[in-house]
Amino acid sequence: MNITLPSNSLISSIVAISVSRIADCNINIKNENLRSFNRLYSLNYFSKNYLDSLGIWNLLDSSKIIPYDKIEIYKNSDKTIEFNASDVSVDFLGYIVSEDDLVKNISDKVFNNTDINKSDELNLSAGKYNLNIVSNHKDICSAKNSNNFVSKDYAQTALNITFKHSENNFGIPRQIFYEDEILGLLPIDKNRYNLIWSMPNQTFNKIKSLGCEEYEKLINIRAKFLLGNVSEINIGKSFSLSSRHANEYFYKNCFLIGESAHKFHPLAGLGLNMGIEDVATLTNLISLNYDSKKIAIEYCIKRMNRNNNLQKLLDAIISFHSSKIISSGLQLKILKLFNKTFFLKPNIIRNATGLNR
Repeated sequence: MNITLPSNSLISSIVAISVSRIADCNINIKNENLRSFNRLYSLNYFSKNYLDSLGIWNLLDSSKIIPYDKIEIYKNSDKTIEFNASDVSVDFLGYIVSEDDLVKNISDKVFNNTDINKSDELNLSAGKYNLNIVSNHKDICSAKNSNNFVSKDYAQTALNITFKHSENNFGIPRQIFYEDEILGLLPIDKNRYNLIWSMPNQTFNKIKSLGCEEYEKLINIRAKFLLGNVSEINIGKSFSLSSRHANEYFYKNCFLIGESAHKFHPLAGLGLNMGIEDVATLTNLISLNYDSKKIAIEYCIKRMNRNNNLQKLLDAIISFHSSKIISSGLQLKILKLFNKTFFLKPNIIRNATGLNR
């Protein structure tokens, strides 16, 4: 079987590494450098273990990996939900890793793998024994009408900021929900957070030209109750928020995987994690020596509902916190009742971490 990966990306590279270990295939990947935007990723329990099985995890700089066993959720200044690893009998819910470290080590592993062919020019292939595995949405959208995707524009912008704060964060990822804003906080060390701040487009347009001192004031207003005084702000890139899901994951000999198949709101950090789940499922099906039609049927059955349901869950969470129909007081009561559930909360944790995959 010939496998073509027309663009290089983290997901495409992980596919190439994964397939090269379990199947006798001719693997071709675009010879281009992986890009890094100096972001942090929160890898869940499943993703960590899968990368470990591929010999990638042990290559990462352990001093830059932050494991966490707890996530805290706030509505305004009230803590509403606490997710704990002990709720599902694991040591850690996830691991915060740097994109730079992932890109470097995955790139090196692909480069040093003689079973993976690197080509400067690759075209999508046809034929019974040729599979195209497409991770870049741009590679497939020209071949598929936009009607083949269900898309949602959140009319919001996310801003990436790192900063220092005076209170110890104890290595806990946190999310603070306001009516129309979400502050997603990933710890860099005990006194520094990386913030993904989601806000309405009109809010972003008002503040995008402000300086660091003004941003410090704005973040202090929203998070001083938790973080103490904010300082040493570094303002990163901003990006528009939208979601997308393909109506089919196999199209004209192309398997859609990662962001070509789905794009998530960054609220739960699911994008890369769900892409890695896609890789694991597709690689396993290829290893069983099915024909491409059977691989396609099984892959779509296993992955489409999983990804679509998670997107719906994220949208429901966002809609609930921004609801103008449900009063803030009632929202707090509902969230705190959820926090005490013995079945629902652990099931959400297992779903998000890939434990029930």
